[in-house]
Amino acid sequence: MENYELIIQPPPRRKNNWFPKGHIPFNKGMPMKEWMDGRKVRKVIKYLELGRKAGNHDLPGANRKAIVGIKDGKIYPFDSAVNAAKILKAKNIKINARNINAVCNAKIYPNNGYPYIRRKAGGFRWFFADQVEKYSSYLNNF
Repeated sequence: MENYELIIQPPPRRKNNWFPKGHIPFNKGMPMKEWMDGRKVRKVIKYLELGRKAGNHDLPGANRKAIVGIKDGKIYPFDSAVNAAKILKAKNIKINARNINAVCNAKIYPNNGYPYIRRKAGGFRWFFADQVEKYSSYLNNF
């Protein structure tokens, strides 16, 4: 009779200690109440409700601010710089959200030792929508 040794190896891990591809968690598709203590379920639900009211600042778009673009005396409102860039790119206007934000925030760039503030992006002057007093003068000039 031959002796055999049973070798059980753990499943291979992916980078960052993730589970292997195709792994199915034990609680997939099960309600929380079936695999979690009732006291903990109430606590989780309470904090989820609190978090939903406050919003999650880690989610994309959580910090968006409404902006206004002005070109030829016409006003173009957008709900965010990213949305404005997407819409204008679809209309073949070369622009990106970073440049729109730089104009809105009046970012100072170094230019051979002299400060330079970007005034336009994509042919538009950009302002935050709540700064009406700043951009109203550009509407009256045309």
